[in-house]
Amino acid sequence: MENLYGEKTENKIIRRLFLKSEISWGVSDFSKAIGPVIDLMFISLFIGIDGVTVLGFMSPLIMFFELLGSAVANGARNKVSSMIGAGKLDDANRVFSDSLIMGGGLSILIALLSVTFCSGLTFILGARDPGISQMTKQYIYGYLIGFPFYTLNRVITPFLQIEGQYNRVNASSILTTVIDIAADAFVIFIIHGGMFEIGLATSLGYIIPFFVSASFYMGKKSRSTFRLKFKGFSSKLCMEMFRLGAPMGVIKGSNSLGGLITNNLLTAYNMPYLVAAHGVFAQITVFLRAAWYAPADTLMAFAGVFVGEEDRNSIKLSQKISLLHSLIMTSVITILLYLFGGYVVSFFLHSNEAEAIKLAEQCIQISCLSLPFHTIVYNLNNYLMGIKRMRFSCIYSFLIECGNLIPITLLMLRVIGYEGAWVSKIINMLVLTLIAIIYILANKEGDTFTDKMILMPRDFGTTAENEIRVIAASTQEIEDLSKIAVAFALEHGAEKRRAMTYGLITEELSVFLAEHGFNDKKKHHINARLVAKNDDLIIRIRDDCKPLNIQDYYEMIKDDRDIEQDISLSIIFNMAKDVKYTSTFGANNLIVRI
Repeated sequence: MENLYGEKTENKIIRRLFLKSEISWGVSDFSKAIGPVIDLMFISLFIGIDGVTVLGFMSPLIMFFELLGSAVANGARNKVSSMIGAGKLDDANRVFSDSLIMGGGLSILIALLSVTFCSGLTFILGARDPGISQMTKQYIYGYLIGFPFYTLNRVITPFLQIEGQYNRVNASSILTTVIDIAADAFVIFIIHGGMFEIGLATSLGYIIPFFVSASFYMGKKSRSTFRLKFKGFSSKLCMEMFRLGAPMGVIKGSNSLGGLITNNLLTAYNMPYLVAAHGVFAQITVFLRAAWYAPADTLMAFAGVFVGEEDRNSIKLSQKISLLHSLIMTSVITILLYLFGGYVVSFFLHSNEAEAIKLAEQCIQISCLSLPFHTIVYNLNNYLMGIKRMRFSCIYSFLIECGNLIPITLLMLRVIGYEGAWVSKIINMLVLTLIAIIYILANKEGDTFTDKMILMPRDFGTTAENEIRVIAASTQEIEDLSKIAVAFALEHGAEKRRAMTYGLITEELSVFLAEHGFNDKKKHHINARLVAKNDDLIIRIRDDCKPLNIQDYYEMIKDDRDIEQDISLSIIFNMAKDVKYTSTFGANNLIVRI
């Protein structure tokens, strides 16, 4: 009976769901990183230096294209997560529909404009040699065919993760890489194609995975929480999503600008191979960024949901998991890069110049010491996005890769020479970590540091006296759960009849869920959070059983009087003030108000 009063079981559920989401984001980040490297290898070996030059000119344009999908996806996720936590499903579906319409519509418009003004676009990119310009146009034409599907897949991915469809997201991400490699090989070895066909191969790697992702929402038997419904296009909602996605756009924009300025500073230093050495470390961080991106992205999504549920304890737990996981991964990566930097350089940099190899190894061994600090910096920034503190998040996003880094780099280059470019990365992250700590300490809404970290008002959620968490894994424990609910309601001033109703609904709900979720011979748990807030008595139940939308199920059987379950569900729906079901991150969630 000990687990009735502890939170260990609930913590296990949240930890498992958090890990699944982390893996999903990690696979997605890695697949996006490896695709361009594969393209570069094929083009370098079989098309030649002109093809590599085309990719160099295309890099800022592709980053701009990706910015659209990232901004819409993150804005939609930030907007919808708190709605899901609060059970506002109609509003959440509106966000789902409008984000797909907006992402798809804007990407098609951008693709058409890019094709129409392709000559001017290649000129702006710097591809002014006639031969290079023509090759760049060909690649753009091939790439733009799949661009809308890339954007749509980026937008739909956070919704799939909220639904708990991690395997589908992973399959889509892996499929993108596999198709890209296979299509590149087909273009090079079978049809001996050029840059248009290479661009088309990349497009194919966007189109097919999108349909793998979107198939979850297709068909009448879809078990999805989100449904595509056209209720008119809300420009106000779309502007709100862009506002919420702005920090991610700032990150990508400042990353691009910061890299451009740093390269120019190193070039002006008039020492060979510095830019190449810096570029090697940049490539490595793109490969390894999942170590801090995946936990931080998961924290952003979980924080939004738990804010909607007004669950302080679960927010604290999510912060703890994210910080711990990213710290472990970045620390391991730092040690490996420091010890084996030479082997890493030999993989990324193919050169006979000993000086270039030496500089790249030095850059890696010094710059890698900044990586553990990414843990605090990116966790804070993504958490700020999750709780919708967009103004400071935008400022902080700009500081990370540009606003703070560039002045420090300038200073370090003057003080200690070219090594200052590597040392500046460490100092930059130290300063950003200090800013994060000061920002948290300045929060007056908490007494302890962990309370301050959630950056929420003191009246957010409930006090320990006004909530209790109960775990049930058997019929006997469910009966005890009911008794606890009655006693809890009475302690918080409910009259006896209302308290008995609270206990009865808790029991009927738990019994129904156990009958449908505990029958697969696996060990499951029902976690109930009993809350007294304002004039409401609230039951929030989360379980790790198979998906079951209790509202849809009741609508399906309520007119069939021969079904016994109708009795227990009728009690719940007729006596409760409100019942909301959501499936978040692969777990069933119910919010019932009495």
